[in-house]
Amino acid sequence: MTDRAVSDVVGYVLVFSLIVATIGIVTTVGFATLDDRQSAEQLNNAERAFDVFANNADDIYRGGAPSRATEMRLAGGTLRYGEPTELVVRDADATAEDQNLTVRYTPLVYTDGDAEIAYEGGAIIRGDGHGGAMVREPPFRIHSERTLLPLLGTTRAPGPTAVSRDGTVQVETVRTSRVPTTPTDLQDADEIEIEVDSQRQSAWNRYLERQADTDSEWEYVADGVLRIETESLEAPQFRMRLRFAG
Repeated sequence: MTDRAVSDVVGYVLVFSLIVATIGIVTTVGFATLDDRQSAEQLNNAERAFDVFANNADDIYRGGAPSRATEMRLAGGTLRYGEPTELVVRDADATAEDQNLTVRYTPLVYTDGDAEIAYEGGAIIRGDGHGGAMVREPPFRIHSERTLLPLLGTTRAPGPTAVSRDGTVQVETVRTSRVPTTPTDLQDADEIEIEVDSQRQSAWNRYLERQADTDSEWEYVADGVLRIETESLEAPQFRMRLRFAG
């Protein structure tokens, strides 16, 4: 009887220990998975908000709207202005820098830990601290017969340079200037180079490389530089000022 009682106690302890260990493992893994899925969903929501923002910017430069406002839910993330990005369009055979058409703009960036989403030059780039992917390409139409390069320059208004909160923030976008014409030197050029200098260079490089692959006469000549031949070039410039509100 004594041996049997001891065996029952040992069996009970083993079963109870197994249950506790199982609950601990499930709880640890489950909460970690839940946190990962929650973070991924927050980033997906931010990406959708940036897509809405990009569409509103389209309304300004394409539709002629004077301004637009976009509401973004931060969910503990940070919305800020990024380091300036520079885009240059030039005659490939020109030697003087004053013949270049240069646009510097301030990206809009959402960050949550290592993950980020950025709007720059009409493109949306999603990254994780180790690289980035362009989930929305800039509104360029590159073709051997006619090339259209809307140069969308965003600048920031005076005020906060970053906002971090659990709630929402409104981003106001206001058109400040528009230059519809393209310099004659560029219109008459036989070859055009497009160069991008960005904090998210790898995503831009892959985009420019893809463009080079569409025509045998085009070439990705260097880091961030695409050379094309086109019969007609239009490169209108648009300036939009961003402000955090609400």
